Amino acid sequence: MSRKLMPYTPMHSFRFILLPIIILCTILQSCDSSFNTAADDGFSKSDSLFLGFHLGMAQKDFFDHCTELNKQQKITQGPGGTTNVEYRIVGEYDSEISMRFFPTFIEEKIFEMPVTYSYVAWAPWNRQYWAEELLPKVLEKYKEVYGDDFKLINHPTQGKVYYKIDGKRRINLFVKDEQHVQAVFSDLKVEKRLKEEFEKSQLEEKEPSN
Repeated sequence: MSRKLMPYTPMHSFRFILLPIIILCTILQSCDSSFNTAADDGFSKSDSLFLGFHLGMAQKDFFDHCTELNKQQKITQGPGGTTNVEYRIVGEYDSEISMRFFPTFIEEKIFEMPVTYSYVAWAPWNRQYWAEELLPKVLEKYKEVYGDDFKLINHPTQGKVYYKIDGKRRINLFVKDEQHVQAVFSDLKVEKRLKEEFEKSQLEEKEPSN
């Protein structure tokens, strides 16, 4: 029997979210000069994610949609309580996959959607089910769904990162650890605004007071 999704109280603080965003944004800009051009090009409405979710989706709508998917027994509450949703993927890969996700909300709208993929049969001794084997298979699925023009950069801490910028939506895909492949969907329009607000606040702090 599927576990029902429980009500959620927002846990993410604006100030704790902002600094990692700025750091990641700076790294990506330094690695690929096309970032600025794509991010500023009108922010087209490429906001779809998966399972009917989308960037900018209201927090209430997210939970209402989760409730409906839960009733249809498509998703359950994953390990970790109310901040982990699990979707089991059967028949699309060479073995059953656990897909877990939960968004970051800014102003009660989805700003970012981290997602992890792992083989249900994963074990330290089953090397065929490690994340390094799963990554190219997830990448191939992503190319089918989101387009095949993913680019590759070498991230200083995450290693190889496959990414795609499509209007205001950026997708990053990489190996998180031995078990998990990590995907992160981000809203570049919101990210740009947060970066500008952060830089403005830094300048204001440096200004001498009268």
